[in-house]
Amino acid sequence: MSNKILSIKERVPQVTTLPDGIYTGTWGGYCIVVRYKDKSYELTTEEGVRGMGFKVVVTITDGVATFAEVKN
Repeated sequence: MSNKILSIKERVPQVTTLPDGIYTGTWGGYCIVVRYKDKSYELTTEEGVRGMGFKVVVTITDGVATFAEVKN
């Protein structure tokens, strides 16, 4: 049995910025996901981690983003 496809849309990633501030997120691989104003943002990290779901705090100051892992 096959199911009908209703529509096909192209997913176009868009590079954006976040305002200076502190954000909580989840880290897995080379990606941190944070939420801001009901939207999800994917931040790419220089270093990767094995696994998923590590809690982090992202700090953005003068447009420069850094992060630190939060101990559970």
